[in-house]
Amino acid sequence: MQPNYRLTLFLWIILLFTAVSPAMSQEPFLTITGRVTSQQTNQPLPYANIGIIGKSLGTVTNAEGNFIFKIPASYSRDSLKISQIGYESVTKAVKDVQGKKNHITLQEAPIQLAEVHIQAKSKTGLEIIKEAIAAIPTNYDTSAIQLLAFYRETIQLDTSQITHTESVLEVKQHPGKEKEEGLKIKTLKERKRRPDTTLFTKDPRFYYWIQLNNGARNTLTSSNVIQADMKRYKNFFLNSRNFKHYTFTLQGIVSDRERRMYVIEVNPKKKSSKAYIQGKLYIDIQSLAFTQWDLELSPQGIDRENNRNFFWKSIGRMVMKASLKISSVKEVLHFDQYQGKWYIKDIRRHFLADVNSKSRHLENSVWKTDLLLTVTDIARSATPETKIYTSADSVSQKLNKGDFWGQFNIIQPASKDTLGTFDQKTDSIPVKKMSQNTPVKPSNRENGFTRADTLRGKLTPLRTCYDVTFYKLDIDVDIEHKFISGSTLIRFSVQQPFTKMQVDLYDNMQIHQIVYKGKTLPYTREYNAVFIQFPETLPLHTNQEIMIQYSGNPKEPNRDISMDGGFLWSKDANGDPWIQVVCQGSGASLWWPNKDHLSDEPDSVSIAVTVPQGLLNISNGRLRKTTQLSNHKTCYEWFVSYPINNYNVTLNIGKYARLQGQYITSDTLTLEFYVMPYNLEKGKIIFDRIKPMLATLEKQYGKYPFPRDGFKLMESLHAMEHQSAVSFGKMPEGDSEEMSTAPLSIVWHEVSHEWWGNQVSCSDLADMWIHEAFATYSESLPFAEKFGKKGEQEYMESLTGQVIEQQPIIGVYDVNHIHYNIGDMYEKGALMLYTFKNVLNNDACWTEILQGIQKDFRNKTVCTNDIVHYINTKTNTDYTYFFDQYLRYASIPALSIKYKIKGSALVLSYKWIADVADFRMPIRVTTAREKFGLIYPTTQWKTLTLPDMEPTDFDVDDSQFYVNVEEEEI
Repeated sequence: MQPNYRLTLFLWIILLFTAVSPAMSQEPFLTITGRVTSQQTNQPLPYANIGIIGKSLGTVTNAEGNFIFKIPASYSRDSLKISQIGYESVTKAVKDVQGKKNHITLQEAPIQLAEVHIQAKSKTGLEIIKEAIAAIPTNYDTSAIQLLAFYRETIQLDTSQITHTESVLEVKQHPGKEKEEGLKIKTLKERKRRPDTTLFTKDPRFYYWIQLNNGARNTLTSSNVIQADMKRYKNFFLNSRNFKHYTFTLQGIVSDRERRMYVIEVNPKKKSSKAYIQGKLYIDIQSLAFTQWDLELSPQGIDRENNRNFFWKSIGRMVMKASLKISSVKEVLHFDQYQGKWYIKDIRRHFLADVNSKSRHLENSVWKTDLLLTVTDIARSATPETKIYTSADSVSQKLNKGDFWGQFNIIQPASKDTLGTFDQKTDSIPVKKMSQNTPVKPSNRENGFTRADTLRGKLTPLRTCYDVTFYKLDIDVDIEHKFISGSTLIRFSVQQPFTKMQVDLYDNMQIHQIVYKGKTLPYTREYNAVFIQFPETLPLHTNQEIMIQYSGNPKEPNRDISMDGGFLWSKDANGDPWIQVVCQGSGASLWWPNKDHLSDEPDSVSIAVTVPQGLLNISNGRLRKTTQLSNHKTCYEWFVSYPINNYNVTLNIGKYARLQGQYITSDTLTLEFYVMPYNLEKGKIIFDRIKPMLATLEKQYGKYPFPRDGFKLMESLHAMEHQSAVSFGKMPEGDSEEMSTAPLSIVWHEVSHEWWGNQVSCSDLADMWIHEAFATYSESLPFAEKFGKKGEQEYMESLTGQVIEQQPIIGVYDVNHIHYNIGDMYEKGALMLYTFKNVLNNDACWTEILQGIQKDFRNKTVCTNDIVHYINTKTNTDYTYFFDQYLRYASIPALSIKYKIKGSALVLSYKWIADVADFRMPIRVTTAREKFGLIYPTTQWKTLTLPDMEPTDFDVDDSQFYVNVEEEEI
């Protein structure tokens, strides 16, 4: 199964701190309006900060210096502060400005060159920056925080406005965490306008293409750099390894009366090709906090931006028959202090690009995008139940009225923005309907484990005493009541004589009886474990069977918890029922009784599912029988003829259309494709791509594992690797041409699970990386096939920003550890495999290892030690140190480099910093100008002299080796 996250393109890494605010209470509020200008020039001051002294509430002026500021009436005795870097701040009593048309002027605060030497105590700009970086843990809030923010996005192509969006966002973030765990954004109110609607009607694909995807989320997510480990962002200019590419010039000191700031100019060194930004930094002298950045891409940065992600851009050119070339990217961030900590105040981004499309008669047309995100309220904690507005509020009826925004603070559009009528949509991210399940605290390493976790995760004598050989499921699905009823026959071989055994079934499911040789057996239940008592001792090596009759409303997923499974009850676009069960992590016992441990796979399974007439059920294996029943129902009986792990057993109910075919190589494999009828034409395009996909996967991993059961691929409610019935989620957006060209990474991921996860399965949930790391690595195969090693490299490199590095990839054995923070076993695991491939430096050997694992562990369950031992044996080299570091520790290895110039040579001292004491991975570095070669660092210092080299000539190949790099000049 693949997590639902991928970062979008064209967004470069700059710093942002997020903090969030609880909702404003619905008390009366005051409105303060005005205009801020420069006292010297009488020109408006855009994006000047307006705030209440000592409070978290604030806003900024618009491009014309105008502002509107809404504050609770209880703040009427407080004071207003108006400030902007480079100007002296002004304070006004709220009572003096409330209800007036205020014109506020700010006096310029010139940079004081004469005081620089004294204040900086002869420090260089770089020394000040290093001190500011060291002070980050003290200056910035690392607790769970919330903010309210106003977001505006405008996109224009030549004179045509493509879109104009304004939103009030509620953001919840835990700094240091990423993805769903660290950043949650809800749009509280939004209005959107596409002025040139004829453009979208005439050429919708193109005009949607030149819009940003999730601009607000990417502004927040991709900019949360400093609170994470900056070493992970290898191109970030504040990563110490990149200092050698820049000059940091201390220009002077500027004051706004209350605060004095260093002004440091950042410029690329002349000979450096890896200095991607330029601009100014402002650092508070007292706290050494960054107070403002005014940065843009350097010429080198623009070149890099236009050259990277070439495979995505190539696809864009093929599909859209158009190209987009960046010409300028600028970003300004401002930070402010509240209760002793520093938070992002506002962030502005400006993009310029040239768009060319001969078919549309576009030649160097100017694509212009402006993003503004302003934090209007900050809090370190907030009540989760706090609501700013509910769906019951008729906000859509307030459109284009003066009270549309209510008490929310916004930034007024400039008068030149002719906004017109907005779309009648104000909640672009609908509030999720909360699960009806009882809220639970996930069991994991952070929260600790329970007795229930041990009962599910540990192989006790009550589970090892028998080995399941066959399951027969027979259930009736009551869609209206979200209810299932039926029975499961469990056939097993006795491994140790016993009178008592454990099976598993969630405690919300009712057991009616357990039958053995025609007699009802007594049983007890503890959490989700069922303990069955037999009347006599079952003899060793005998084959036995029991029948469990049961019913209930199976658990539904909690979408706020990763890998929390259950039944998905939904409807398709035509309003017909659409049901799927997904239970990886949570376990198959949430809907049928079984021995719910990954180590025990049955040799075969029969799956009979009864559904209302007119609907189709698709399960694993081959359809053996369809029976029309007298009660207007249909029973579909499927049979799986290979071992299968329990969470792969599934059902998919809906009104599907079906495509059929054959994949013929040395034998014949039947192909089936199931899709919603209204997506049939798109489905044909994906169906036509199955054979080339299987050919590539077979080339890498060996023959398709389950030929007797055939191969099925289907559209579904959720992507999942169900054995021989693979689901890829809902049909991707796009027209036929896009579908025929797009990489379809999610399909590659799920289909590759037929080898990694289904044919070769982990024996404990702690080793789930064996499934997910290899499947994520497989996503690079179409890029490698189409674009060669460069395509593979760029795809793998795109995964680095999604690694969390907070816990080891390997979980805790013998407990029900569902990897609630699951990201690293996907992206980090894939990067580990790609790194190891490059450590081997032998593609033929790597392919032999991959195919050998599939052959030697075919239809078996394995653990990490099995895989590592196999690799060590095949390579005749002990790589245990490598896998231990990447799998058993949260951090990745760091190559520490100290360098100095000695005559015309560059002298390097280098070693690995790692948790594993004897870590000794080889890595490629520049051993001569523009030439890479392998070096062999250990955890002890080594020295290397590189003639005719300068520091800017030296680089580490961390595009093909997933490591951190620390460089220091000595």
